[in-house]
Amino acid sequence: MSESPNAAGLSAADAAAMLLWLRDMGADEALASAPVNRFAEAPALPAPDANAPAVVKAAPPKPATAPPSATMRPAPEPDVSIEQVHASARAATSLAELADLLERFDAHPLRRSASKLCFAEEAPGARVLVIADRPRSEEDRSGKVFADKHEVLCQRMLAAIGLGADKGEAVSFLSFLPWRPPGNRPPIEIECRLVLPFAERAVALMRPTVILAFGGLPGQWLAGGTESIQRQRGTWLSAGGIPLISTFHPEALLKSPALKRLAWHDLLAFRDRLDSLA
Repeated sequence: MSESPNAAGLSAADAAAMLLWLRDMGADEALASAPVNRFAEAPALPAPDANAPAVVKAAPPKPATAPPSATMRPAPEPDVSIEQVHASARAATSLAELADLLERFDAHPLRRSASKLCFAEEAPGARVLVIADRPRSEEDRSGKVFADKHEVLCQRMLAAIGLGADKGEAVSFLSFLPWRPPGNRPPIEIECRLVLPFAERAVALMRPTVILAFGGLPGQWLAGGTESIQRQRGTWLSAGGIPLISTFHPEALLKSPALKRLAWHDLLAFRDRLDSLA
């Protein structure tokens, strides 16, 4: 198994610069446009015609060699360094300012591949913050934290424990990763590490009383929880002093309805904690 960028000793800035260089070189996709069967046998060559005249092949030209002074093209330098972007995120005074910084965060490898930014939907003064782990295809098309069938199930889950604008308890929403990874794949470490200051600052600006996370990424990166949602769910963590509990994302519940029983226990625990903090 190949090492992660962190295990290889690369800083976030170096890793992002390498990804930008690969993009500039034209390597903008991890897969070919058409499948290739590496196990297929090579087609048989036709038998030579004994009566055909002999063909004398010219010797292939020698490959050109680069002059000794030639060097690899250096990775392009971004206009603003990663450290400057993160410093600006930590100093942001509003969610709109954070969103604007993300829209201009070209060094992030997911910035160009995603269709829309899916970041934050604030209900001013809300005690509850719901954090999604990452956008899926539905969210990528709409720019919302939860969209389509995920939004419907999310709203039903919250309503079941008395949350939602129509229940008298408004809820704010945040997506930890603001862009959809290609193919709906799970994000890699560097993609999460580059957006962490934005998520941390967004939580600080919204100042919730308690956090409900859908998926394992928010608890893992904001509260030091385990990577596995199966092990993390149902356990109370602390995100900068704010109680956080994780449960399954609506997508997981739609694919595996048997998980709804566990999610219901998580929702009840969340409601009890919210009531105790009133």
